[in-house]
Amino acid sequence: MGLHCSDCAFSSFTYHEDAKMYQGSCSRGYTLTNPHVERSPQNHFAETREGLVPTVDPFGAEYLRTSNVCERFLLPRDANGRGRGHARHHA
Repeated sequence: MGLHCSDCAFSSFTYHEDAKMYQGSCSRGYTLTNPHVERSPQNHFAETREGLVPTVDPFGAEYLRTSNVCERFLLPRDANGRGRGHARHHA
């Protein structure tokens, strides 16, 4: 299946009960959106956390990714006590 932003120590996700969808953020500054939806703000939501990927880099430019994760991806177990910094919400 591979790794996704949803597996990264820098990500945080919220589930919106009304929309029945997830919204995500990255504490490293990447904008996480659904690349299959063109219109904003609809593209900021996805049916699963894994559907949200980095599409804008921390400098506001288009993020030209070659995978579902950025070069700063970090598994929580490898964070060396730095912690996630954000609560992770599940449905």
